[in-house]
Amino acid sequence: MPNQEMEQMDVEPALSDREMDELDDFLMSDATTNEVMLLDCLDGYLTAVASGPVRLEQGDWLPRVWGPAASDAPTFESKAQEEKIIGLMTRHLNAIVWNLQQEDEPFEPVFDLNVYQDDEREYVDGEMWAHGYMTAINLHRNSWNALFESKHGVEMLRPIYLLGAEEVTAEEEQLVQTPAQREELSKTIPASVGWIYKFWAPQRRAEDIRVSGKSSEAENLKISRNAPCICGSGRKYKKCCGASAE
Repeated sequence: MPNQEMEQMDVEPALSDREMDELDDFLMSDATTNEVMLLDCLDGYLTAVASGPVRLEQGDWLPRVWGPAASDAPTFESKAQEEKIIGLMTRHLNAIVWNLQQEDEPFEPVFDLNVYQDDEREYVDGEMWAHGYMTAINLHRNSWNALFESKHGVEMLRPIYLLGAEEVTAEEEQLVQTPAQREELSKTIPASVGWIYKFWAPQRRAEDIRVSGKSSEAENLKISRNAPCICGSGRKYKKCCGASAE
């Protein structure tokens, strides 16, 4: 996976509508199992990969797209098709990273649109998107602990958690019962994702410095080891992102 914190990224164009349809068609085809992530779920999953604390390589995130078991791997018609489909997903991930880096541009998730019987209104529904996001968190859940322990982290993650967690309390279940409730929660997700992306930015930068071995860059941060960590976790820098930098 490309460096998520590069000042400038040489990113291929975001997927066109035709390419998104091509990816969607493959995910829904007989080449995949019933466990595969469909487009909205995949978008949430890749957004968590892009906005989280750990830089995941393709081999870390790709297998779970197909399903939880190795037997869920798809059947490609050819090597060329495999490269094309995986290339589309990688480009989409890069586009998400680029979108998150544009502070003056709103983040745009790929949500589902649902219409229900006896109700002509079309509702935005981020349930499967949020399920994908939570699935990616669970790939390396321990690495997300600083967010869970931070002052505002749980609050910002809450709409994604309510819509996408495998298990919620009976009381929490009542908050996502109706299409209108799910739509209202879904509308708050872009702001939550932006906050989460910024929360982990210092740790991703520290990890990039550690991997590159550029200790001089770490020195230029000039952060006191006993100062509160700049990621907002509430812990001391040396116990949080500073530990990654070292």
